[in-house]
Amino acid sequence: MILINDQIISPILLASLQELDIPVLVQGNPSNSLNGLKTLDETEFFGLMNEQTKLLTNSESCLKLLESYAPDSVQNRWSKQLKDKGLFRSALKKMYPDYFYKVADRNELYSHSIDEIPFPVVIKPSKGYSSVGVYKVKSANEWEAALRQLETELFVAENMYQSVIDGESILIEKWIFGEEYAIDGYYDHSGHPVILNVFKRLFKDEYDTSDRIYYTSKQVIAEIYDDILAFMHQFQEIYPLKNFPIHFEIRKNNDSIIPIEVNPLRFAGAGTTDLGFYAYGCNVYEHYFRGTCPDWNRTLQHMDDHIYSFLCAEIPMHISQSLIQSINHPLFQKQFDHILEYRPIQAANDRTFAIVFFKSKTMDELYRLLRLDLQAFIHRKELQYSGEGAKE
Repeated sequence: MILINDQIISPILLASLQELDIPVLVQGNPSNSLNGLKTLDETEFFGLMNEQTKLLTNSESCLKLLESYAPDSVQNRWSKQLKDKGLFRSALKKMYPDYFYKVADRNELYSHSIDEIPFPVVIKPSKGYSSVGVYKVKSANEWEAALRQLETELFVAENMYQSVIDGESILIEKWIFGEEYAIDGYYDHSGHPVILNVFKRLFKDEYDTSDRIYYTSKQVIAEIYDDILAFMHQFQEIYPLKNFPIHFEIRKNNDSIIPIEVNPLRFAGAGTTDLGFYAYGCNVYEHYFRGTCPDWNRTLQHMDDHIYSFLCAEIPMHISQSLIQSINHPLFQKQFDHILEYRPIQAANDRTFAIVFFKSKTMDELYRLLRLDLQAFIHRKELQYSGEGAKE
């Protein structure tokens, strides 16, 4: 069963749901793109759900449906515990007894004693979305400037992402040094972990918290797979999940795996999980609903030496979406050497304007694209001025 927000939806997901005949509940009014799927209303959908149900979402906003119609379900109980970053850190004390974190009210941050903060730290909403409102603070000298940036971004973002962001509670936690990975997987009916995707996150500098580029390759999978599997086994001892899909964001520091955050009941957002389909033929939707596992030894043997990546192109936060005339998609596509799929995005509640799956021979293209100024592809409306002020 799946809860769908169809504003940003993967065509691979749509084809898979039709082939597998999966019951679908759509958030809002179903669009024509969902014709042919087994769509149900709320009563029918949640009437079929039980503790053993395999439930998936394609957007964090769908968790509100689960909370509204099945608040006492095991799926909702686990989801709420995992999404609240403060509760999540508290539960992981057994695994990381020395890890610093603190949850504070947003209006108390300016008066918070910085002598108690072991810099560097990261601050972010306890319930958040993507990298919205996430800031690294290296020292006490940067504390107030980071808080002002946080306030500004949350002011803009809360109207757009109000269903998935709660900016009133802020998590302050230790900055984890190391390389960052994103893992799509699930726990099967017996609670055994299954890894479906292994991606690595690319940063342009030590302050970068954006989600612009993730990539994968034979090397990426080989360097982290065993560590991730061991971590998922440990994680299951604290969270005894079954028939549960999950997206991990983790960092590896020396020999330690530390989760940055965990996203329940979904895979990599906005359909970016499909990178695994292009890189090594993994259909995460089929594996989860069929209860199967990729043959990773065979996968590594047959993968080529290319680097496979996705890029999320987002409208910068300082540009109002209401002032955008158009996006020059053809010009933007010319920035890539080998596009596997280009998905233009038009979503009222998301700043993403395109998702691009591409492959490269070296990392050079990725670093160039990471620093690309996306404003060059955004055409803004011209404002006409009169005595009464600016008009479109």
